[in-house]
Amino acid sequence: MKHVTYPRSSLDSEPYWEGCRRRELRYQHCSECGEVVFHPRALCPYCLTDALTWKVSAGRARIYSFSVQHVALRPVDGEDAPRVLGIAEVDEGFHMFAEFFTDDLDSLTIGDPLEVLFAKIDDSLVLPKFKVLPR
Repeated sequence: MKHVTYPRSSLDSEPYWEGCRRRELRYQHCSECGEVVFHPRALCPYCLTDALTWKVSAGRARIYSFSVQHVALRPVDGEDAPRVLGIAEVDEGFHMFAEFFTDDLDSLTIGDPLEVLFAKIDDSLVLPKFKVLPR
């Protein structure tokens, strides 16, 4: 039996998850201090105001860090390996953890360009992932 834990929506994060369902990578921006805020939250971590608004990213990023998982954690569940997990440095100024897709693991390197794509898990959950683009 396959058991996978997925993120849960909250009052603060629901606009983010709604964006994912619409194939939009959303992030917050503080209209008080001007900082970009990611992960979704109620208050700006920089100035502690609630002056956060939602913006939509263009979906471009670069590899900030990555690791290749060569062995599936649960091979009996049909999990794929190898699999690339890492931190994307999104052009709008925030970092996020995600899965990366590439056809060429051997040439993968820090700084490679990425483009967001979305994986539908079910009707209520769509996860952002990134495709590695040619340099």
